[in-house]
Amino acid sequence: MSLTRKLAIITHEYHPVLSGGTIFTEKLAGELSKIGWEVDILTARVGDGHPALEEGAGFRVRRFRTARSSTADSSLREHLSYFLLGLPQMTAFARSRGYDLLFPVFAIPSGLMALGMARVLQVPTVVFVDAADTPGVESAMRSYVRHMTRLFRFITRRSDGVVICEGLEDLALPHIRNPRVTAIPNGTVIPETVARPGQNGPRLEMLSIGRLVLRKGFDEIIRALSLVKKRRSDFHLRIVGYGKKEDEIRRVLEEHGIHDNVSMLGRVEYEELAAYYLSSDCYLFYGDREGSSLAMIEAVSYGLPLIASDHPGNRAYIKHGESGLLVEHRNPEKLSRAVLDLLEHRDRLPAMGRASRAIAESYSWSNVARRYDEFFRSVLDRA
Repeated sequence: MSLTRKLAIITHEYHPVLSGGTIFTEKLAGELSKIGWEVDILTARVGDGHPALEEGAGFRVRRFRTARSSTADSSLREHLSYFLLGLPQMTAFARSRGYDLLFPVFAIPSGLMALGMARVLQVPTVVFVDAADTPGVESAMRSYVRHMTRLFRFITRRSDGVVICEGLEDLALPHIRNPRVTAIPNGTVIPETVARPGQNGPRLEMLSIGRLVLRKGFDEIIRALSLVKKRRSDFHLRIVGYGKKEDEIRRVLEEHGIHDNVSMLGRVEYEELAAYYLSSDCYLFYGDREGSSLAMIEAVSYGLPLIASDHPGNRAYIKHGESGLLVEHRNPEKLSRAVLDLLEHRDRLPAMGRASRAIAESYSWSNVARRYDEFFRSVLDRA
């Protein structure tokens, strides 16, 4: 292995696509570059607004032309084109770069692509497994991932190592037959400025960020808030995000008639999100199973109390009753009671925010990157 270790992060989602996968890739690449890795991000090119080759914060991004044309969720056709057109282009580029390790983000489709590249290039590959492709998780790919469990098992078995997003072990491990597996949490940037929960005016200002897809639970949030509205109206929710279910979610909002209390803001660039965190009193995540929502972890880092669905991936970032409230999933009635609890005890918000901030310190991207570095080293040593 060379003194400077070369890593290729292979992903079907990167800027201008705004998603958890994009932010995960960008932040991890930046931190790994600080501790001795020479990092390239190999991804699909979407439109002509972003260059084929650009320099990031300590890493390089190389975009390849495929049929990807949308910044929303990829269609099956776009996934197939990413694999069929991207594989020969990325393999040729990787051959010229001489990587020590390939790191695909998600088993499907990038993990399969990395296996093909690894076979040609004779380099090891470590695959990252998240909610997007873990069997048993509701996702944008659910219509065909449920039929691809065998492919998931094949990819994770043939890879030289597997990283599971912490919180998904119970779903992922039964399908993985690989002796080199680890679970690592998502990370966050620890901002210098913190929010001031409970000090943003007469209304409880809530925030929720994510793709507008049903597994994020926005429809159930709206139903819960309609129940809250029957008792009091001094609350407001801002929903930041875009996605293919936007019209459906807007219809739910229309049906429940709480437009004065819920604002759908659409796409907001990542650099602009800080202002939304800082002007909120609490963060609301009521999605289905994920390892951990990156936006939720960022809300913790800004010192916001959280109301979140009671799933394993969320429990690491929330101390129930101290930094936030964990609520049974798919139960709008219980979610409405949690919101009412914060409304009726707003004096607790500052202390809950401080407890959130203390939890975030353990999940900085620098700490998370060191765990990846350690695992990558162990795989390279064995390879």
